[in-house]
Amino acid sequence: MSLEKAIEGQIQEAMAAGAFDNLPGRGKPFVWNNEAESVAGDNWLGFKLLRDGGYLPEWLNLGREIEIDLEALAVIDRNHQDYCESADSADAWVRIGSAVDRLRVSYEKRAREIRKKQDRFNHDAPGVRTQRPGIWVEHHIERLIGRERAAHRPD
Repeated sequence: MSLEKAIEGQIQEAMAAGAFDNLPGRGKPFVWNNEAESVAGDNWLGFKLLRDGGYLPEWLNLGREIEIDLEALAVIDRNHQDYCESADSADAWVRIGSAVDRLRVSYEKRAREIRKKQDRFNHDAPGVRTQRPGIWVEHHIERLIGRERAAHRPD
């Protein structure tokens, strides 16, 4: 007997015994979102089943938190870009320079916090395939500074 047939037999027995009755969402259409795939990679189905059952390991909860933090970091990045693009003269930099500086400092602080979480995630993840590359903070700070220079920020 193959493994698939043995598993299928156990599922059929459990169904006959009513083990799947009264499950949350029974009779409702499956709602797909790609959160599970973005957080758990190839293990998305297991993630979804565990999440729906309320049994997520801490490292997967941390992965979800990292995704939310990365979205917030992207908002800071877009705001920085918008400010830099709006500065069309030295006078404009006088008005917005401190805001641009605050955004860059905020970006760096948030990016370093995310990197720490990513390192913890990679340490706790069960294997190499579930790990994620960490954010390269210094590269991104240089990118922001380069954006400011390209917008002709006076030194």
